[in-house]
Amino acid sequence: MTTRSELRAQRQETEAVEEPVTKTPPRHHFLFRLWGIICLTLLALGLLLNVTLLNPNFVKKEITSSSLESIMMNQVNSSLTQYGISTSVLKKSDTDKLITQAVDQIYAGEKINLDFSSVVNSVSSSVDSQLAQYGLSTSMLPAGSSSAVTNNINSIVNSQLNTPEVSQLITGIKIAKTSVNIILVICLISLVLLIIRGLWQRHFVKSFSWICIVASILYTVIILVAHTLAIQAGQYQADLSPFIVQVANDFQQQAFSGSLLMAGVGIGLFILQLIKRR
Repeated sequence: MTTRSELRAQRQETEAVEEPVTKTPPRHHFLFRLWGIICLTLLALGLLLNVTLLNPNFVKKEITSSSLESIMMNQVNSSLTQYGISTSVLKKSDTDKLITQAVDQIYAGEKINLDFSSVVNSVSSSVDSQLAQYGLSTSMLPAGSSSAVTNNINSIVNSQLNTPEVSQLITGIKIAKTSVNIILVICLISLVLLIIRGLWQRHFVKSFSWICIVASILYTVIILVAHTLAIQAGQYQADLSPFIVQVANDFQQQAFSGSLLMAGVGIGLFILQLIKRR
């Protein structure tokens, strides 16, 4: 017959065995990881916009290497022909300079104010060479006539280029730059605080391995959706469709670099976590 002392000893042994099972399960830091994923994704998107669509150098490169360059200059050429200036006077280098001026001014929040003095000077040189065959020179023309023509061309062409759509574009770029920079600052500060907290609570490697992997997936999905929507939107604009496709493809290619970087960091942290377990 089992005595009371033996029953008490058996009960204590049973509780000792069950104690590890009844312990509180470890925290998974769900909110920590969720906020980290959101911040890292927004940070990557903000950086991507700053090096592509909100970067005048990226836009200039896209325009000057696409068919949009000739489309943009058609309106300029229609104004130049009013002064008897042939469109053949405009060289590729002249066109690139004018586009560079326009893009820089738009991204600086200014109205377009192109300078066509180089074009007028080219015309004057051409006229000089032709008049020289007859022993004449443009120096015989009234003083300041070339300057007056240049001012008139600048005034007319710039007034035609500064449309309400361009004004809206300038305003939109300003708002986008400000918004993206604010988001970048918030996300960067938040990630720094999360890193400090993760290191302090000793779950940085485990948490940020998941944060980087999930953020890279979410980031990639957003980029793919944006690329698809841009291509579909371009189908309704025949003249701009090739340019939109080109920009969308270059934008996506640039974005994939960031996606691979985040995924690489996440995988590296996973490997580090496995090494620590050993």
